[in-house]
Amino acid sequence: MKLLFSHLIKVVFIITFAMMMASCSFKTFYNQLDNIIPNYVEGVVSLDSLLEEKVSQRTLVLINWHRDTQLNQYANWLRVVQRDANYHLTEEMISKHIATLYRYWKSISLKIDEEMVLLLPQLNTEQRKELFSSIDEKNDEFHEEVVEQTSEERIKQYTDRIIDNLEIWLGDLTDAQHVLVKQAGTRLQSTASYRLELRKQWQQSIKLILDTNNSTSQKTTSLHEFFTSYKSQENAAMEALVNMNKNIISHLILQILHSMTDEQKAYFVTSTNNYIRMFEELAIER
Repeated sequence: MKLLFSHLIKVVFIITFAMMMASCSFKTFYNQLDNIIPNYVEGVVSLDSLLEEKVSQRTLVLINWHRDTQLNQYANWLRVVQRDANYHLTEEMISKHIATLYRYWKSISLKIDEEMVLLLPQLNTEQRKELFSSIDEKNDEFHEEVVEQTSEERIKQYTDRIIDNLEIWLGDLTDAQHVLVKQAGTRLQSTASYRLELRKQWQQSIKLILDTNNSTSQKTTSLHEFFTSYKSQENAAMEALVNMNKNIISHLILQILHSMTDEQKAYFVTSTNNYIRMFEELAIER
């Protein structure tokens, strides 16, 4: 469940930074998470009434935690970015801003682990079979659609995604900026094969824990220990690619920011102000 659940959570919360929707749409979407998340989970594994209620309860815990601890951080982060954009930014400064976003995502990931430790051991035999069958299907789709991408397909996907995200903050890019993005896209390296292997390792480890005859509390303890050790593991080859990609993106952002037109600068200030206000409003809404 966590592997599939995390896909939705990533969409839900990392979209906070990617901003693939207009402010009003995102706000409406965020305020409906208490229904969206349980419905998504039920699309992955059939829930009985008791587990359905627990999923709804833990979803509210997750959302309230996010409102209480994360949203104001996002607003403050945007204020710092907006301030720094008025000065002579360096790649080091941009890298620090990106590292802050990574810490925010890591805290969300850790919170998801806490919730999954409570929910996964309560699945019965049939629910577990359904869950791991769904995971297998997702892994097959990921292999076909991402791992087996051609270089041309991967570069186009990276380039389109970067342009979409930049235009949310800056408006239309100039021709020169489009060239910079395309140049960066050709240098970015895929980590998909490593990520798929990690997904399969995670799946197998979770399955072994859940398929034992241990009690629910024993499974909970085993899952907690596994998640803790799993988070501390590193894949050196993948980390090297991740760090290289981060450096490419940092350099690209620096180039884009230093080439902003007056219209883009004004657009950036308006966009960041809108999201700062939205995050602060969402943080106090219930």
